[in-house]
Amino acid sequence: MTSGLPTVFGMKRIADETTSYGLEPSALVRRFAPKIAEAAAGKPLIDVACGSGRNALTFAQLGCTVICVDRDLANLQAHVKHFRRTELRKVSAKLSLHQMDLVKDRWPFTARLAGGIINVHFLLPELFPFFERSLSPGRYLLLETVPGCGGNYLELPKAGELRSALERAFDLELYQERKAGPLGFDAVTVKVLARKRGSSR
Repeated sequence: MTSGLPTVFGMKRIADETTSYGLEPSALVRRFAPKIAEAAAGKPLIDVACGSGRNALTFAQLGCTVICVDRDLANLQAHVKHFRRTELRKVSAKLSLHQMDLVKDRWPFTARLAGGIINVHFLLPELFPFFERSLSPGRYLLLETVPGCGGNYLELPKAGELRSALERAFDLELYQERKAGPLGFDAVTVKVLARKRGSSR
């Protein structure tokens, strides 16, 4: 790991600070955040459907600039306003808020802009070609579907569906599927860490 990123003990401190504000990141994000941040090499990350900013804040604490994209940024705006009055003011300055409807609005980000893309608990496979275009080679896409509890299974992909959609342009360093929904219903939760093919140089 490069000297610009926290140690394992630093990551524990980051997780503790984030949790203290009610913004605990996804366990998958916490697991791979240092690796994604290191690979980004100074390029901004895009947090797709960022919600309250719980995952974006983790990357900002690692020194990354994060473009936070969502239809409703009210909660995140409130957090940022609060952080400006705390020891996290420098971290909050690394969050760039971009309001858009990911279903209806045109994808605004240019080719090879991003040093990483984070997409947690919001699945829209129609965005995958835009992710591929905007992500720089050698950088990571982290994707996690909603969990399979309650009626969430209706939002989930079929077995193998996301693998087929991603493996043409990405090396899948982690790909986990778990069956969800009632017996006989083809739905899976998916966790992915995928690296875009090509040299990062």
